[in-house]
Amino acid sequence: MNRPFVLFLIAIVAVAVGASAFRLPRLALRPMHGDEANQVVKAGALLETGVYRYDPREHHGPSLYYLTLPSAWLDSVRTFADSDEAMYRIVPAAFGVAIILLLALVGDGIGRPAAVVAGVLTAISSAMVFYSRYYIQETLLVFFTLAVIVCGWRYVRTKSVVWAVLTGAAVGLMHATKETWVLAAAAMAAGLALAALWTRWRNGPAGDLRGTLRPWAVVAGLAAAVVVAAAFYSSFGANLRGPLDSILAYGSYCNKAVGDELHSHPWHFYLQMLIADRPARGFFWSEGLIVGLAMAGFVAALTRRGLPAEHKPLARFLAFYTLILTALYAAIPYKTPWCMLSFLCGMILLAGVGAAALVRLVPRRPLKAIVCVLLAAGAVHLGWQSYLLSYRFSADSRNPYVYGHTSADVLNLAARMEQLARVSPEGHNMQVHVVTPENYWPLPWYLRRFNEDRVGYWHDVDAWWEDVKGLPPPAVVIVTPDVGEAVEARLKGPYNRQSLYGLRPLVFLQVCVQENLWERMLSGEGKAGGAQ
Repeated sequence: MNRPFVLFLIAIVAVAVGASAFRLPRLALRPMHGDEANQVVKAGALLETGVYRYDPREHHGPSLYYLTLPSAWLDSVRTFADSDEAMYRIVPAAFGVAIILLLALVGDGIGRPAAVVAGVLTAISSAMVFYSRYYIQETLLVFFTLAVIVCGWRYVRTKSVVWAVLTGAAVGLMHATKETWVLAAAAMAAGLALAALWTRWRNGPAGDLRGTLRPWAVVAGLAAAVVVAAAFYSSFGANLRGPLDSILAYGSYCNKAVGDELHSHPWHFYLQMLIADRPARGFFWSEGLIVGLAMAGFVAALTRRGLPAEHKPLARFLAFYTLILTALYAAIPYKTPWCMLSFLCGMILLAGVGAAALVRLVPRRPLKAIVCVLLAAGAVHLGWQSYLLSYRFSADSRNPYVYGHTSADVLNLAARMEQLARVSPEGHNMQVHVVTPENYWPLPWYLRRFNEDRVGYWHDVDAWWEDVKGLPPPAVVIVTPDVGEAVEARLKGPYNRQSLYGLRPLVFLQVCVQENLWERMLSGEGKAGGAQ
């Protein structure tokens, strides 16, 4: 290896280390989001039972759950009850750092300075940092998508079947992660075609991607994709219907994409969030530096100036790929903030190209130095903003990436339930009923130490009563105020109704405790009792 390449690798590794400093500390700081809790319950079931069955209507692909198992084993965790937030969240955090390491494979494709700048922007992007600390599939999907691009690029450069197989395996992992992988796949196919057409039209001196696909390499790549996806969806042979369900799932997800009013937002939802978000007076958040540099990279990729000929093929592909993927996500009515990570990754790569092109086009060293200083100042702003959003405002509604998030007050509710378990003769085996028309997540996470056979969840009062009438009254009932009176009217014996606990914005829960258990807690009785 020559010295410049070694320095490039050192720079990429150093940036990855810096990214870990943004992502790894205090992973338990933020309350568990409902979507996170939904995922950890699935991962916890796999951990305890070794059994996983893909649900084509919810939860997304299985890769997140299986890739969490090493984290649990390293922590010597064997039960869901013993797990904690850090054990789960370190998985997307690690993949968030690994995204940067992948950029070492495209230094010859977009230029080493551009790759390092893209690494820095990935490390400090507010959205990338925030959702790398979220136990959902999105960061893994971004990693596997970028892996397809970089492994595909290595194949283009080397024509090696090994890289074709790795590209296919990464495609299989995309499929095994989240159903929206098809959007990125479509954008890649269109990006390849448009990049080839543009190069032919412009008669560029290098970089036509045609003629690089060899039959055996294509077959090997497709086989790797099918094998990897089928292995995960079939639960490694335990659920042979899983691969079929992974295809049938698109009917359900297509309906959700256009018919879910709760998450329906205008086309500019993501771009507004990235460029200029004003959630309250005195607050302004922006990743406009990335968007602006990405636009510069787009122009540099499609024109004759600002970019060496050998860097145009991959840059042009990235330009069309990112534009198409951004347009697809903008066109789909169903939008949640974390979905933007897929096209934001493309924007960041283009931003690296744009930053390098700007410095290259400035004619004199003093002006180049000024541009570098301005870019560095913008990076400092992004880094400070990422710290604020991931640590100071991690569960604050003024954070644009906080979306229907769990209130910190749920921690008080969880603490109260543990306090009651310590004084209850039954400990964590006491009967708990949750009755709420609202989405009750993430309560299953915060009640994970309670016997799951003794905790029930209902959305309807009549359905709850039909299931439990004639049974001994529960020790605790958790309700939303709108059904509280209807539930209490059916309860036998006196209950103490506590003050409200916040679950999410404008959603509150009330804990009703049997009077004798409440009095035991107040008197301090049973402190050594059954919380085993």
